[in-house]
Amino acid sequence: MTKNIGNAKPSAPAREIKPSPLGKIAPALFPLVVVALGYLVGTQFFGF
Repeated sequence: MTKNIGNAKPSAPAREIKPSPLGKIAPALFPLVVVALGYLVGTQFFGF
């Protein structure tokens, strides 16, 4: 195994990488989606 000495060149310059708006919003929406699915499953199977 080789050591990472920090002199490797990145494959693409940082200024060329632009995340899409969905990529920025998705991490924030993920917990809401999980809660919504949990609520739907709970109401269907457990009648809460």
